[in-house]
Amino acid sequence: MSETVGSKPSVLFWVIAVVLLLWGLAGVSIYVAYFVQTSEDFARGAEIPANQEIYADYVANIPVWAVAVAIIAALARLLGAIGLLLRKAWALPLYVISLVFFLVALFRAFVLANAAEAMSTGHIMTQVVFVALGVFAIWFTHRNKSSGILT
Repeated sequence: MSETVGSKPSVLFWVIAVVLLLWGLAGVSIYVAYFVQTSEDFARGAEIPANQEIYADYVANIPVWAVAVAIIAALARLLGAIGLLLRKAWALPLYVISLVFFLVALFRAFVLANAAEAMSTGHIMTQVVFVALGVFAIWFTHRNKSSGILT
């Protein structure tokens, strides 16, 4: 491993790091919107017309602790992406924190609050994709840390 320390990242590394940065920025923007829009406005942008009223009610009743958990997940994800771009190994624990907090938020949403009743199939699949991206970000960061790209 010490032979590869300081290895030069490939173009693919930079492309993936930028994509993860954009994903991180998008995640943070959701919570900025959460605080500047009404729950009805948020629902109109996030849900299909048939679900908007139910989803607006769901969003209006998300407890503060759950919003805080999701914000921590989004900020950790964004900071992880910044760490990748800076080629820093601390990106890895940030991605792990992000995924753990996101899974806590999903547990609250789907198990404790039955969010599936308020969300379209597309919205639920988006959550599945986010989990997959979180797992991918951890794997990708770990792989690049192990190969010496991240220091």
